[in-house]
Amino acid sequence: MSIWSDPPKEPLAMALRKDDPEMKAAYRKAAVTLPDFIAHIGIGDDRFCSLKLCFKDPDLSERLGEERLFYWWLDFAHYHADERVFSAAFTEVPTGLERYHQVGQRLSIEGEDIFDWRVNRGGCLYGGFTIRVARKHIPEAELADYDKFIGVTEYSEVTAP
Repeated sequence: MSIWSDPPKEPLAMALRKDDPEMKAAYRKAAVTLPDFIAHIGIGDDRFCSLKLCFKDPDLSERLGEERLFYWWLDFAHYHADERVFSAAFTEVPTGLERYHQVGQRLSIEGEDIFDWRVNRGGCLYGGFTIRVARKHIPEAELADYDKFIGVTEYSEVTAP
């Protein structure tokens, strides 16, 4: 039985090492192609635009006595050209962090704070470089269910719209 047969009761998250060479390469590729993300946002059609940020887990950091971070996708991304900043909203909040963030909360984000970006247009994923790395850690038998869960039927090799 697949782990995806029932909808998750909590937001879907996967633990990967931030110092993983493939993940570091994914972060770099996201940074270099950020202008493509801005171009996607500017089209304004049915593209679903999201960005990935790094957050400190305050409670876990305090409990362990060391900084603990997590990476999370925010959705409905916009680019505010006059201010040269992005904004995006929480559509899910990890359990235990509800007192710090709420569904619907919108954040203002500097470009250098973005670890990844993704655009889903009718099931075709542009960007999503960390997703592509994470998929390598999912058993082959579960990839179709994962792709269905995230709404992707095709992974574009190009980043520009």
